[in-house]
Amino acid sequence: VVGDYLKNKYGLSQEEQNLMWKGFYQDYTIGKINTEEFLDIFAKTYNLSRSKVTTEIFTDSFNNAMLPVAGIEDVLKKMKNKDITLAMLSDTTEMFASARKSGLFSNYFDHVFLSYELGFRKPDKRAFKAVTDFYNLEPSEIFFIDDNESNVFSAIDFGMKATVFKSSKELEVALIENSIL
Repeated sequence: VVGDYLKNKYGLSQEEQNLMWKGFYQDYTIGKINTEEFLDIFAKTYNLSRSKVTTEIFTDSFNNAMLPVAGIEDVLKKMKNKDITLAMLSDTTEMFASARKSGLFSNYFDHVFLSYELGFRKPDKRAFKAVTDFYNLEPSEIFFIDDNESNVFSAIDFGMKATVFKSSKELEVALIENSIL
């Protein structure tokens, strides 16, 4: 969705956007550059007027991409009703942090870990270690859920129990199978 928005706004093909997604955006997600630096690099990379590259363009596209997954709120409610500690580990940036912290269903999470604050993003095991250290838990005491298979494999390799999130129904089954619900 964000890619489509940038294509429509700036005429950038997916290949052109990959310069950002696989390049300087990665530095942005781990806090190596701040928002102003990101926007400056974006404008320079694509030969755009800096005045036409604003945080609003990116936050609008991000917010439009934040659509709820059908049934997920019911699963979150069930976990909260069981008094399960829920944390979010999100690969995100300074610009999108407020959307992550106050966005969809954020009230169900006890803590939100953001990659740009940690200095690491998934699947880097140091991101998982930040969570275990914060809660003073062993990796095996955490059940990790993610929609990215490589993040799940890394979490498992780190010692966590984990599942790939595909749908709310499949997630609920995985939670039941792991004696969480």
